[in-house]
Amino acid sequence: MGRSLAFPFPQWRARDRYRTVFFDEGQGQPLVFVHGLGANATHFELIARELVASHRVIGLDLVGCGWSAKPQVPYTIELLRDHLLEFLEARGIRRATLCGHSLGGAVCLAAALARPARFDGVVLLCGAGLAPVPLWARLAAPVFLRRGLLYRTLLHGVDFIVKNVFVEGPEENPGVRWFRDSALRDEPGNPNLREFARVSESLCWDVMKRHYARELGALGLPVLALFGDHDKLTALPSVLRSLGGTRRVRTVVIPRCGHMPMIERPRETLFHLERFLENPP
Repeated sequence: MGRSLAFPFPQWRARDRYRTVFFDEGQGQPLVFVHGLGANATHFELIARELVASHRVIGLDLVGCGWSAKPQVPYTIELLRDHLLEFLEARGIRRATLCGHSLGGAVCLAAALARPARFDGVVLLCGAGLAPVPLWARLAAPVFLRRGLLYRTLLHGVDFIVKNVFVEGPEENPGVRWFRDSALRDEPGNPNLREFARVSESLCWDVMKRHYARELGALGLPVLALFGDHDKLTALPSVLRSLGGTRRVRTVVIPRCGHMPMIERPRETLFHLERFLENPP
């Protein structure tokens, strides 16, 4: 959902088992972008195009998302983690910094925990899986995380959901405007929305069981955890408590920003990302 039609880099399809769609531009230290749930690699457009002069920037559509394959399998963090690791191996990327948004943050952490020697650091943009999910939500999940109900909720509420992702509206922010316009676009019969509901059914439940913050201290890699102060999809106070005092973790909260800082606040996001790459904690 929400694919940018103005994305500045060529997009390719790999000859792998997931027919991975990706971009790979520039030279220098590899920086790999991993998108969130139901999203795609073009969501990093506004910051990737600024980094290509100094870095090799890579992004992929994870299995089940974007233009990559969507097999009929249960979706888990491990499935997406393995897809990411296999993709990096196939592209010959031996060392890289990972940058994941929302669900992509959890995927990046899972990859870094599994293969810490492969990575120089991890950037989490409103990363998922950083704090325990409340008991009431875990109890309610099996009832509400059903693809039929998810599809109907999304079908009638996608405009409301998109509005609540951001602080500013499309009349104020051109980045928000292009995302909103593309996110509300689908083909007759809403095939993308149906696929999103199918993938989300198992993946959301799996993410709710994660609590990666308690493993960061032992990871040994530098981490940038960046959030928007008005992020309605992240339990920010709980996340900040979980991350507090963790070794080699730099936490940044951007004012007047929602759940997609790379779109709503690209300049601020780019500033903190470049500072992290130049001077990691």
